[in-house]
Parts: sequence; structure tokens; C-alpha cells
Amino acid sequence: MSDRERQEDRLHVAIDCLVIAARPSGVERAVVGLAEGLAELQPPGQRFSLLVAEGRQQALPERENMVRALAPRWAGTRLGRVVYEQCLTPSRLRSLGADLLHGAAYILPQAWRGPSVVTIHDAITLCHPEWCRWHNVIHYAIMMTRSARSADAVIVPSEWTRREVVEHVGVEASRVTVAPLGVGGQFRPADEATIDAVCQRYGLPEHYVLCVGNIEPRKNLAAVVEAFDMIASELPHALVVVGKLGWKYREACAAMERSGHAERIRRLDWVPHEDLPALYSGADLVVQWSLHEGFGLAPLEAMACGTAVVVSDGGALPEVSGGGAMVVALESGTDGLATALQELLSDDRARAELVTRGAAHVRRFTWRRHAQIVSEVYRRIGAR
Repeated sequence: MSDRERQEDRLHVAIDCLVIAARPSGVERAVVGLAEGLAELQPPGQRFSLLVAEGRQQALPERENMVRALAPRWAGTRLGRVVYEQCLTPSRLRSLGADLLHGAAYILPQAWRGPSVVTIHDAITLCHPEWCRWHNVIHYAIMMTRSARSADAVIVPSEWTRREVVEHVGVEASRVTVAPLGVGGQFRPADEATIDAVCQRYGLPEHYVLCVGNIEPRKNLAAVVEAFDMIASELPHALVVVGKLGWKYREACAAMERSGHAERIRRLDWVPHEDLPALYSGADLVVQWSLHEGFGLAPLEAMACGTAVVVSDGGALPEVSGGGAMVVALESGTDGLATALQELLSDDRARAELVTRGAAHVRRFTWRRHAQIVSEVYRRIGAR
């Protein structure tokens, strides 16, 4: 059998990666992680076309069984992606000869008539529309719901999200598969020289508490700032916030500006992916006290970098990171968070114990394992 015949004999999966932005975070990083996991796994009997906007293709791997299928540059904008996905993607996939389509970020083209899989990373627009942009609420209420109901299989990153999808989207539980996300190999403890160089580049002090994630209501940053204010006079630490402005961010930004210790709060905006391991490694503590998360990559990445982690009990956070993190319930309020932060920041031994737990916990989360679960879904749907 020739190489061409072997290629054509494989299940040809097209993965919609148009969501990947110039400054990726959250969901975009999960899409890249899936591609990297599949590239490492090289699933037998499968080959992949990654649909990505021109100019964004370097974020994705390319292998013997994995090629990048370029869409026009304008398809990388928010509006352009919606138009391209719904109007042009089906014909493009037919020209590629795709057997199965994976909508890796909530949405499927409604005109696609072949086998399909969709990943729903969270159902926040349905569960908590008050935390989201109104146009996202409308768009996802219609398109995400239709996509999930029409897909042959739905993939979610956590049991928490699985329950939300079943309850709020109306998908049968038997069609939903949990595929926990992964942590890339670049997330590991950085050496002191690298930490010092990155901290100097961003003007960070020796001791800091780190929050990583887009600034939006569900991240609950105003509460973290309030808790920090309660203990700042007793500790030398700064509060460092890494993340681009998302939506409805004014309350969080105002809280940082009016803080009694505003001079010790640093907001870095989005930072390049390659700087994150050193930022995690240099922190004394990483905090994600979100109101709701469908998964939560930042706590796991911090654990992989050898840093102690505090999370809330919002959404999937206890499920995903609770085994390696301190969980501080949201109902304990900012007083409870402040107490937990002060105790940990004042106790090197307690933080070291968390680091040990986190390092053991995070080993379960790899992109290869994520890809194995997703690949098995492809195999099952493609065999019908």
C-alpha cells in the first residue's frame, strides 16, 4: 500500500481551531493542547486537518498525519470566525475530504451534515448570563445549544461541566464524555536565573501572590484584592495579576485602583506563554478564587511549577485541583480567604506540604491523556 493509500485509509478528522487568537488564553490554549496531544499520540488509523486562520498557524503542530488547513486572515477575528464557521467551513471541509468534524470550542457549523463532535468547555453563558457579554449570551444560547444537541458526541473537561451540559443544554448524559485538560511539559520549576530575569523584566518584587486569568466577573478578583488588603500590612508580598481585559472588568480594575495598598498591586495584562512558568515558579502562592470554572488550568500549571495553590469551591475547581490545592469555600467570604492566605504565606512548612501534594496531583493531567480520550471518541463516532 502506498503512502497516499495509507493516508486515505485513515479516518480524516477536521478540528476547528479558528478560536486561536493572537494572545491565547483559556479555551484557545486548550485547543492548542489537544492538537499537541494528538501530535504526540499519533493515533493509529486517524489523520487530522487543523482549520486555523492565516497568521495563527504557528501556534499549532504539524506532523505526518496532521496538517494545517488555512482560512483567510479575517476568519481569526471574532465576527469573522462566526461568519466563516457558519457560511464557509462546510464547503471547505468537503474540499479537504474530511470524514468527521470536531468543533473544539463550543460551536459546530449548522450546515455540516457529516459526523461531528463538539467540546463544551463550560456552560457559563447559560448558568450565569449576568457575568457575560450580552451578545455572547445570545450567540451561545442559540449556537452552542444547537451544536451540542446535533453533535454525535459532546466532550467536556470535567464532571462539573458534564452535569451543567446535561441540565442546562439538554444533552443526554450518554453522549457526554469527560476529557480532563492537560498541562504542557514546559510547565516545570524554573531555575533562579530565569525567575530573576523574568521578574526583573516585569518589575516584580521578591515575594508576590499571583493570579492568572482574563479579568472578568467570574474570576472574582475584587474579592481577592479585598482579602489582600486585609493582610498586606503584615506581609511583604505584592499581588500580581496576569491576564488581559475580558468583559465587565471595570469592577475588578476599580478594586485594584482604590486598594489601600494599590502601590503593591501589579497588573501585567497578557504575558507570552513562555514567561508563565517563571512567573508561577517565582510566586509564593497562586490564587484562583473564581466564582465559577468549567475546569481551571492555572492552578494545575502552578502545581507543575512547584508553587502552592489556593482555589475556591466555584464550579469544577475542587474536582480538578482540590487534591493538590487548599480549597477555601466562597461562603467563607473575604475574611476566610484572607485568613487562609495569611496562614500559608507565614508558614513555609505548610506551603511546602502543598507543593508536594500539588506535584503528585498534577501528574495525572497531560495533553496526551486528554488526546487519548478524545481520539477514542473519534474512533467510536467514525466507526458508525
